[in-house]
Amino acid sequence: MIRLLRAEVLKTRSLWSTWVLLGAAAIAAPAFGALIGFAPHNRREITSIAFPPHGTPAWFDNLFSAMSIAQTLAMVIGILAVTAEYRHRTISSTYLAEPHRGRVVGSKLTVSSGWGALVATAAGAACLVLGALVVLAGNGTASIMVTEFGHTFPGVLLASIMFAVYGVGLGALLRNQVVALVVGLGFTAIVEPIVVAALPSVGRYLPGQAALALSSVTAKASQGFTGRIVHLLPWWGGGLMLLVYGVALSVLGSLTTLRADVT
Repeated sequence: MIRLLRAEVLKTRSLWSTWVLLGAAAIAAPAFGALIGFAPHNRREITSIAFPPHGTPAWFDNLFSAMSIAQTLAMVIGILAVTAEYRHRTISSTYLAEPHRGRVVGSKLTVSSGWGALVATAAGAACLVLGALVVLAGNGTASIMVTEFGHTFPGVLLASIMFAVYGVGLGALLRNQVVALVVGLGFTAIVEPIVVAALPSVGRYLPGQAALALSSVTAKASQGFTGRIVHLLPWWGGGLMLLVYGVALSVLGSLTTLRADVT
């Protein structure tokens, strides 16, 4: 198993997409955080809700919420860990070296989880630098900034690890890289918000809302695009749901799709 893990680390390191996604997390997270924190607004009546005063805990929460982009990028890394091998026809040699396909998926789950943690760390470090610059510019105090970062980052870290597992599960089940990416990204960005808006009691158990519950440990509810309130799962419930999704899809993929002949 150790050799399998080492081989998997080498394969993911050799993918240029892994480093692009890692760099994207470090760049996009603080960029979006700055846009969220310093977005122009004129409607004073919603300032305290959508645009809290600069330097307040709620404002830093908004600023650091951009770290959640790491979750999506971690899911992509998990998907590519499986589907890239099928796309580049290296999966045959992998199965020749290790015929037990469950072990292959297990190694990909383990290594992708590590990359998910690295992506979240890159996003968190970049946002922490942004927070420090904001404090130096006179917007808030270091104590508030560090406290709110501490409220957000651990959940984002765990959610990114779980989303990487979720991505491996999708890749194992679907195998086709384009299909897996479209399903993973499309479900999170399009299908899930519709389900959350129509059936909040069901939507709270979907991956995106589970990740929100995990990454926003102080939040009890979220607001859908229709304005309906969705009561979130407890943070541990969100983490458990993401783990269930990832493991269930991986097991299903190992027992069905991955057992098919490689062509």
